[in-house]
Amino acid sequence: MKRLGNALHVVQNRIIVRGEPVEKSECWVSPRNNVIVIDQNRKGVGQVFDIFGPLKHPYIIVKPKKGIDATIFIGKNLYIEDTSRRDNKWKK
Repeated sequence: MKRLGNALHVVQNRIIVRGEPVEKSECWVSPRNNVIVIDQNRKGVGQVFDIFGPLKHPYIIVKPKKGIDATIFIGKNLYIEDTSRRDNKWKK
């Protein structure tokens, strides 16, 4: 589980997340679109919709699942799974 960032607010039923700051020595790989976002209890929140802003401290837009009240995540940390989604057949 890798920390995505802190949920700041909700705009048009999308969660705006302030991404983790990136130090010069670190290499932060931004999450791809449609990566599943989870909360601290590993329950699905939604999917990464878009990424914008500065590279050192990006903002991430999360599209919540249907039926989920996005406002309950304001002020909380959100995460993504850091495991690869590839099948073993693709690895050689």
